[in-house]
Amino acid sequence: MIKVWSISQNKGDRPMTNQLRGLTLTMTGIIGLIGGLAGLTPAQAATTATATSSAVSTSSSSVVSASSSSTASSSSSVASSSSSAVKPKPKTTTRTATQKLTAKAYFSVKAGNTYAFSGDNAHVTMHANHKLSNYTKTTWTATAQTDVTTPKGQTTRYLLVKNAKNGAQGWVVASNLKAGRNYQVSAVKKLKAKNYVYLKAGKVYQKMNGKASAMQWVKGKSLTKTQTYKATKQRTYYRQGKAYIYYYVTSTKGVKGWVWHKQLKAGTYYDVAKRQKAIKSKLQKYLNSVTKDGTAEVAFYNLSPIAGSQAAKAPHASVYQAGKLAVNARGNQVTTSASTYKLYIAAYVLHLKQQHKWSWSKANTKGMHDMIVISDNHYPVSILNKYGRTNINHWLASQGYYGAPFSSTRNSMTTANSLIKVLKDLQNGQKAFSNKSDRAKVLKLMHQQIYRKGIPTGAAAALKGSSVQDKVGFLYDNNGDAGIVTLPNGQRYLLAILTWGHRQSGFSGFPRIAKITKQVQKIVY
Repeated sequence: MIKVWSISQNKGDRPMTNQLRGLTLTMTGIIGLIGGLAGLTPAQAATTATATSSAVSTSSSSVVSASSSSTASSSSSVASSSSSAVKPKPKTTTRTATQKLTAKAYFSVKAGNTYAFSGDNAHVTMHANHKLSNYTKTTWTATAQTDVTTPKGQTTRYLLVKNAKNGAQGWVVASNLKAGRNYQVSAVKKLKAKNYVYLKAGKVYQKMNGKASAMQWVKGKSLTKTQTYKATKQRTYYRQGKAYIYYYVTSTKGVKGWVWHKQLKAGTYYDVAKRQKAIKSKLQKYLNSVTKDGTAEVAFYNLSPIAGSQAAKAPHASVYQAGKLAVNARGNQVTTSASTYKLYIAAYVLHLKQQHKWSWSKANTKGMHDMIVISDNHYPVSILNKYGRTNINHWLASQGYYGAPFSSTRNSMTTANSLIKVLKDLQNGQKAFSNKSDRAKVLKLMHQQIYRKGIPTGAAAALKGSSVQDKVGFLYDNNGDAGIVTLPNGQRYLLAILTWGHRQSGFSGFPRIAKITKQVQKIVY
């Protein structure tokens, strides 16, 4: 029986040469045995064994050499294959050295987080620690910066910030912030006291919520148009990088607090309605006193100031809106008109002119001049006779004037209020006085009229330079005057005063008219 050995060279086996040497000896023995069986002599068997052993040895050597070469080649190939298959370790997040900055204020403009950094600059780990959305009404202060590079090679600048409200800190992407203070106020400064009034809608804030470095206004009361706000302090409020100046004010009704200065304008509130009421009340009281005995009636009507005049530009010009101060005492009492009725005649003939029934002929021009300037009666009486008293009365009534001034059996009559209506139409260029040229001619004649001891004297006594266009009347104990007064500053008013009794005669009642005029003008203007 032949025993076959397998050849292997595993780790831990004997060296290959020893194994082959053993194999050679074994083969020699085997061949010797075979030779004996085959009838070979011992010498022949030995020779054959030697040759065989040599061949085996040579073959073994080749095997060993080939095996060694194959093993080396295999090892080299494996090593090479292993080297190309292993990937390099990934890069880490890195950052530059921290660079200090001069402290600067910022506020958030984008969503994001602040981060805490850990590890060294070559191996940075970032942990989100604060959401910017929780700090939209606060200020961040940046004191340092660094540039962070991700494993993908993206570099972003980060700022080291601290929050003014609660001291929260961290690193934040620089582009998430914008330079500027937010919800902060400066120190208080004193102001020289100055009055302001409402300009546009806003609030007076009576309290601040938080500290100066992180503050919000609270408890605001709306500004009103009917108060004066006295400013005594100032401070600057910062919001999203913009500065807003706020005044500390105290209103006339006791409201105190801070208000944005652009919601106010310099001035002192003037209660127009209240002022008008006060003027009318005082004037009414005075007129009641001078007509109390039943020997006078007075009607007053204020006109708007002349456009562009000093009075029109005055801070409280609205007090003098046309008619807002109008009052009268016994103004509808019918009494003898004396020559004030000639205002009715002037209105009527200009009405006829509108109907192409009258013109400024030489005779009519002279008649109008004498009727108004020297108060001659011939021309107006001729008009009454020509056109009829009843017709003229009807027309006057249709215009809203007193409708029964003329009669063939009594003196002409009127009321102070009716005379004011005629003067108002004359001044405003309405109804019969709509023609600008006609109106100007009548006003010129009234300014030239020669009896100036009534309203003209009183107005000048109240304020030098006052101008009056008027028409007087005097008959028996009746003295009257109705006119348009213009003050040097552009204020204007209408006044009709009719007096009787008190043993008046001739022109004796005109000083009384002048006195009333002076007082009326002082009360109102």
